[in-house]
Amino acid sequence: MILEDGKPLRRPLPWRISDYLWGIFPALVSLFTFIALWQYGHASLGAMLIPAPDVVLTRVAEILGNAVERQNVILTLQRGSIGISLALSFGIGVGLIAGSSRTLSLLARPIITVLLGIPPIIWVVLALFWFRASNANVVFTVTITTLPLVFAAAQMSVMTLPTPLSEMLRSYRVPLHRRLKAFYLPHILRQLLPALKVAVGTGLKITVMAEMLGSGDAIGGAIGEARSMLDAVDVMAYVVIIVTIIISIEYGLLEPLRRLFDVTRRQ
Repeated sequence: MILEDGKPLRRPLPWRISDYLWGIFPALVSLFTFIALWQYGHASLGAMLIPAPDVVLTRVAEILGNAVERQNVILTLQRGSIGISLALSFGIGVGLIAGSSRTLSLLARPIITVLLGIPPIIWVVLALFWFRASNANVVFTVTITTLPLVFAAAQMSVMTLPTPLSEMLRSYRVPLHRRLKAFYLPHILRQLLPALKVAVGTGLKITVMAEMLGSGDAIGGAIGEARSMLDAVDVMAYVVIIVTIIISIEYGLLEPLRRLFDVTRRQ
């Protein structure tokens, strides 16, 4: 880290914004490469197996422009947001507490292992027994499947704090707010943010699966109906919508959050 008068030398905000925007170009290159491979697969295998990208994107525009079909997307986002939010709030809070105590960590380890080992489809079936076909069914499934990931990351973020450095900061009586800002928060976020990306992506995918197998409405229900009609265009269109939402959250929220807290310490 470059220092000036004993303080970190930070780059100007406009420079950091332009650096972030420039970093989007490699992602765009990968995206266009994927679309090119998609077009090649369509030309090689035919529209029955792989619909053309332009046809699918046109269908995406139709879905978002239709009030009824757009409501399916909104309902899925609502359920996924509630489930992921519950998993994050509970998982992070309990994980930080468990990570600060060796006894609690040992007690929580087998529980998290069991939760991680249960396939999501099992939770979907159990939720059907407990909640029937309802919003609670989907929200519970999303929460219970993403919670162990977040809990484990939060627990590990506390357990891996450098003890000598923490003791040195306390011995020099560094104020708590400065320790949180310069030491604890960056270290914890370095462990948590990758887990948040996984939790968001996994949570939305589990939401669609739970809807298709459980509630039978929203995006999951639409995909199930398209599958029964062998409508590959609709299936791919909803897949594009879900992937676009995940990418938007990652590059529009989580990546700026990482740069805001300067987790990687890049100056």
